[in-house]
Amino acid sequence: MAVKDDEEEYEYEDDDEYEDDEDWEDDEDDEARAAREEAEAKARTKKRLVTILAVAGVLLVLGGGGFAAHMLGLTEKIFGKPDITEVTLDLGKPVTAPLPEIRTDLKTTGRRNHFIKLNIIVQLNETDLPALKDATKTAMIVDGIKTHLRGMEFKDLQGKAGSERLRYELLNVINHTLAPVQAHTILFKDLIIQ
Repeated sequence: MAVKDDEEEYEYEDDDEYEDDEDWEDDEDDEARAAREEAEAKARTKKRLVTILAVAGVLLVLGGGGFAAHMLGLTEKIFGKPDITEVTLDLGKPVTAPLPEIRTDLKTTGRRNHFIKLNIIVQLNETDLPALKDATKTAMIVDGIKTHLRGMEFKDLQGKAGSERLRYELLNVINHTLAPVQAHTILFKDLIIQ
């Protein structure tokens, strides 16, 4: 009987192997299913890429054609010429106003002291003239110009480039003080540097 028990156990083990064979067939089905799903994913990706490229191509052709038509003037023939509106701005008559004479020392370099004497004429709109005529604003402008000049050296003011730089910097000082009013330019009536 002991032998029979061993056989029964042995038969039982064969049944387990048979069940493993069914699992093996399921594994083949899983592999086939995974391969099929992978192929479908690649096909979807390829289809998406083809769709994107087709849309981009159509947009490129339409945009290029529209640009070419515009450059050749065909859009004006189709849609007509746009109405041109002429705008006239009344900036007012430019006027000039003198500032008080300015004398100050320049920044000292070496042993020699230099000074500058300026007579400036400011050009601005006629409507903005009252801002420049205000005594407080005029005093602030003169003080700002003197402060700026004391920081400059003699070599900074030499030649045409030096006077143009000075004109630009002094115009900025004046516009900063008069803001929101803006002066157009300044003219040097006298510019003496010694």
